[in-house]
Amino acid sequence: MSTIITKLLIAVIKMQTKIGDRVVRLQEMISKLTNNTYFSTGWVAGTLTQAQFGLDVTAYTTAVTNVKNHVAGAVGARNTAWTTIKADLQLILAMVQSKANANESNAAAIIGSVGFFVREYKNRAKQQNDAINTEVLGTVLLTADTAGHHEWQMSKDQITIITLPSTDTSKTYVTDLNQGDVWYFRNKKVNTKKSTYNWSPWVKLIVGPGGRIVGGGTLPGHAGGLPGSL
Repeated sequence: MSTIITKLLIAVIKMQTKIGDRVVRLQEMISKLTNNTYFSTGWVAGTLTQAQFGLDVTAYTTAVTNVKNHVAGAVGARNTAWTTIKADLQLILAMVQSKANANESNAAAIIGSVGFFVREYKNRAKQQNDAINTEVLGTVLLTADTAGHHEWQMSKDQITIITLPSTDTSKTYVTDLNQGDVWYFRNKKVNTKKSTYNWSPWVKLIVGPGGRIVGGGTLPGHAGGLPGSL
């Protein structure tokens, strides 16, 4: 079942461009991930284990050293090892973001504990009734075009409806959605003693990668880069 978070903190990799600095950063990450309080048991990022990540970092470090020593074929080996590291980091990023989303009060500490940087997702666009793919894959931002307390609903067919927790603001986040799924979302202001409000039209969204809010479109995926690009 999807969960609702009120303040989305995004884990960002921001890997260094200089190769020597990359090696130092990766070694620091290995240290931070070892006996990490937030990832103390069952450390698995997709198909990646902590032990395998350590081996991949060692392979990259060795290849970097071999390039400095002008070993034949070392440049190709280094580049291949770096491609592996980039894939590893994306798996770790997803693992860390999932843990941060599930523990909002400690999200910043969780992200920082592995050596990633923290960025708060902010919506600076003119707000409308919308469903927007964020930079965190599977997390959707819902917005309403009116201020105040709101109710929210989601559905796959506009018949079977899931009621989401109401909020005291005009936006909310839905997490843990599957990429490629099609969802419909709608909202309305919470009724008062003096006023009764209607539901907004359904907004259709295909869950996928997103980024900065650019608005428009019948399928508002809002193109943009994923977090922590290397």
